[in-house]
Amino acid sequence: MDIEKLKARQLLQNHIHQFFQTRSYLSIDAPTLVVAPGTEVHLNYFATDWQDHRLHNHRLYLRSSPELHLKQALSFGIDRVYHLGKSFRNHGEISAWHHPEFTMLEYYESGISLSDFMALTEEFIRSSAEALGTQAKLKLPAAFTRISMYDAFEQWAGITLIDDDPDLAAKGIAKGYVSLNQGDDFETAYFKILLDLIEPRLAGYPAIFVTDYPPSQAALAKLEKGRAKRFELYIGGVELCNAFDELLSPEENRERLKASNTQRVQNGTYPLPEDQDFLNALRSGLKACCGNALGFDRLLALLLGLKGIGSVIPFRANAPYQASLRSEHLDES
Repeated sequence: MDIEKLKARQLLQNHIHQFFQTRSYLSIDAPTLVVAPGTEVHLNYFATDWQDHRLHNHRLYLRSSPELHLKQALSFGIDRVYHLGKSFRNHGEISAWHHPEFTMLEYYESGISLSDFMALTEEFIRSSAEALGTQAKLKLPAAFTRISMYDAFEQWAGITLIDDDPDLAAKGIAKGYVSLNQGDDFETAYFKILLDLIEPRLAGYPAIFVTDYPPSQAALAKLEKGRAKRFELYIGGVELCNAFDELLSPEENRERLKASNTQRVQNGTYPLPEDQDFLNALRSGLKACCGNALGFDRLLALLLGLKGIGSVIPFRANAPYQASLRSEHLDES
């Protein structure tokens, strides 16, 4: 690996700690081996077994995110927390921007609006570019653009987005969108339109926040006026982070986790265990807060003007799909 990229990696890591600690964020150590690896319908996880002294096996997972533990930390009475560390996802995409083991930055703050949380994120991105000095090649605009997912569908797909609309596929087919099929359910049609029509337009913006998602795409975000209060940031068409105005109700969190498991089974994957410590933390009282999960390797690659994360991850020659990447000629430098 290029030594200059290793130095840039360290510079960015140092900057992250300085940026958040000067804003009174507390760095939290989160476990890597966990009982519940995540909550997402479409993610898969690395599983292993811990064997106790009685030779009983206990199923554990490599985490996909420190989300559940950072929310537990907030329930202790801490107002601002962050964690920089490894996360893992199995059965993932083979592409220049994906890797089964990657570094994630997550940060949570109580008592902040989602709009102000976006402003904080923009400030962090700008300061990160400054921290890399002359190594930074990314050109950022004077202000990051913001657009709701509803407006994106209206402007770029010509479709009024209605959550769980059974006619979404038919509406897209009527407009000539060839990837859609008559039998596509709402979620399938939604993601096809997102990938084929929305994300290519997002790539035309140096930096753009997408806000206000349909409730079916809320995950663990709060609902307000029929919309999921979350945002994603795209830089040069690359999805960099995913943030929520966090859902606080323990009962509703549990219902969404159950619904996610039901959908996972319908999709042919295994259900996930519930993290009782997380649910207990919610019951103990969690103040209104926002949280963001940001790909550290993606941010570093974008700042350096690279086309993928491969050359900024040390020892990536050990990647399990290195041969596949070579065969597909993916450019990451």
